[in-house]
Amino acid sequence: GRVVDAATQQPLLGANVAVMGRQLGVSVGEDGRFAIAGVPVGLHRLQISIIGYETAIRPDVVVRSNRITSVQIELDETALGMGEVVVTADYFSAIEEEAVSTVNFNFEEIRRSPGAAGDISRLVQTLPSVNMNTDQRNDLIVRGGSPAENLTIIDNIEIPNINHFPTQGASGGPVGLLNTDLIADVNFYAGGFSAEYGDRLSSVMVIDQREGNREEFDGEVNLGIAGAGLILEGPIGRPRGSWILSARRSYLDLIVDAVGTGAVPKYSDVQAMATYDLKPEHQFELLAISGFDAIDISPDDEAEDDFAAVATDQYIAGANWRWLWSTKGYAETSLAYTCSDYGVNVLDGETRQVLFNNDSREQKLALRSNWYFAPRPSRAVKWGIVTRHLFSDFDIFDAVDINRVNNVEDELQLREEVATTKLGTFASLQQSLGARLSATIGARLEYFDLNEGLDWSPRISLVGKLDERTTLTAAFGIYYQTLPLSLLVQHPDNRRLENPRADHYVVGLRRRLTPNTLLSVEAYQKNYTESPFDPDDPTILVVDYFADFGTPVPGRLVGGGKAQSRGVESLIQKKLAEDVYGTLSYAYSISQYTDLTGVERNRTFDNRHLISIIVGYRPSDRFEYSVRWRYAGGRPYTPFDQELSRQLGQAIIQRDRVNSERYSAYHRLDLRFDYRKHFENFNLVSFFTVLNTYNRANIFTYYWDSDESRVKRIDQWSFLPVGGFELEF
Repeated sequence: GRVVDAATQQPLLGANVAVMGRQLGVSVGEDGRFAIAGVPVGLHRLQISIIGYETAIRPDVVVRSNRITSVQIELDETALGMGEVVVTADYFSAIEEEAVSTVNFNFEEIRRSPGAAGDISRLVQTLPSVNMNTDQRNDLIVRGGSPAENLTIIDNIEIPNINHFPTQGASGGPVGLLNTDLIADVNFYAGGFSAEYGDRLSSVMVIDQREGNREEFDGEVNLGIAGAGLILEGPIGRPRGSWILSARRSYLDLIVDAVGTGAVPKYSDVQAMATYDLKPEHQFELLAISGFDAIDISPDDEAEDDFAAVATDQYIAGANWRWLWSTKGYAETSLAYTCSDYGVNVLDGETRQVLFNNDSREQKLALRSNWYFAPRPSRAVKWGIVTRHLFSDFDIFDAVDINRVNNVEDELQLREEVATTKLGTFASLQQSLGARLSATIGARLEYFDLNEGLDWSPRISLVGKLDERTTLTAAFGIYYQTLPLSLLVQHPDNRRLENPRADHYVVGLRRRLTPNTLLSVEAYQKNYTESPFDPDDPTILVVDYFADFGTPVPGRLVGGGKAQSRGVESLIQKKLAEDVYGTLSYAYSISQYTDLTGVERNRTFDNRHLISIIVGYRPSDRFEYSVRWRYAGGRPYTPFDQELSRQLGQAIIQRDRVNSERYSAYHRLDLRFDYRKHFENFNLVSFFTVLNTYNRANIFTYYWDSDESRVKRIDQWSFLPVGGFELEF
């Protein structure tokens, strides 16, 4: 592996790397690299130390037969102050203990999480900051926001959506696009994030991919709930570079009965990365991700009256250059192209007339350059720029219809090509203010060519150490986000809307209960302004449409809407130190908005109460058992006007009672069993998962059955046993 300074990315010559519990260890060489031979197969912990840096422990290091295990380790420099310095080994990095609203996951934590099906989004959904949607989707609804408000960055490249069957204009979907076997590390920021990140109102997920093997060729075949796949990797100009390739294909047609639909979704994806060190201070990376999805729905399927055909394709290609331009600083510059094709066709189940058609392509060419400089342990400076050129084609047809509040919606026929530009720049300073207090202050400036919006976003955060184990944090920031192009092009007035804004206020306390257990408690307030509304449906917040399949088509929008979220969250994380790991979290929150009629209403994902428990037990290197239980308060919903629905022969809601009722509470128990077997030339990892173990009938939605003129319900995932394996060679 390699050991570097977390702030400057410089190699740490002379750092000591030891395998805990065994007489094995080495010192790091000039390039920061090390190699430890003779480590037995199984799960190990590494302890990494060097004078002037915090001693770190890296758990979950799996050594396998006939394979090289590589790890990237970043150490935080010790901020030396007055008084005695206590040196302790810590399982949590400084970013986890000190950054506001931040949680970190490594690859093993993602892979083994019960109920997550190897999907990073479904693991993040267990955090107290993420509200509950449904089993059928993995939308991230962060602190009362919408699925359109989340930013994902992979190796310094912005990714529009990391899901199959993506919702246009949002970040959600039903199935993850990324193969988690290629993920090394994930940092999730649920609020109060720094000026480095912009054009999003709620959260940021930063994903670091792992490199391929720089020494030898390796391969893996796997089968799981996401499909069947193949991974290949190997060196380039050994040991200066590597490549890695993943390809997967779904088989969901075998389990369609359990997911609540008769339609058969089909999807596949390809993910590839190549890394090469031109010089020790210059590293280049090429990244490519693509996904292909299709599904056909007929009136024979439950709750469907129409025919629908959906096909979506995503293409992402980019390059990232990391330059260690100084012993105290480095820069990362990326150039990326992203393309999303949306094809949706809906026909009336009886007349076969076209009700809705969407044939759109959204493309983006983005340049992103961030610079980091840490002249001393007590000070660090970051600055950067981002340019995004958007060029898209929209061909959308929406037939004349009576909407759900019994208003006639005009026909929408949209054919338009759009080319526009977004520009952004930021700067921030992190400064120690004594031995126990530090502050980060920054600002971001963003310009959107389409509506000529110029937005200035100040950010500030404070970190105070009460003692060696207890930290107080606070943050304030102003955040802006442009509306999705798919909304802005639907009416000329939409281009004159101001960009929605959210103000974040966060305070928190973190205490390290043991070296491997961290308690965090946070309270937050989030105020939204300039939220858009549909004047023909004035009681619904438009951005909440994005937590469903399809493309929202409200037509003309008006701005000026207000919303707010507030809550308290608690989380206990225990890393795998000996044989037990887990998390325990609870959150209480309120998310509301004021509609165009002046009435304050609950937002669609106002669960109020969230509880999540994950416990894992690993008695040996071969066996592992884990369990997850999650509880969420009932989501708000709007009851039907049954008399009017019968008269018109279609679903009409009670417009004066929007989100006034609540579904029953959601709860679900998932179990998982893992078994590892190491052979001389290959390794086998098999697992068996039971989703919704006690077969709880969690409601998905109520719908109006036009044939029977009554309300019916659809439930979420029922009892579902799933097995899979990974064969490494």
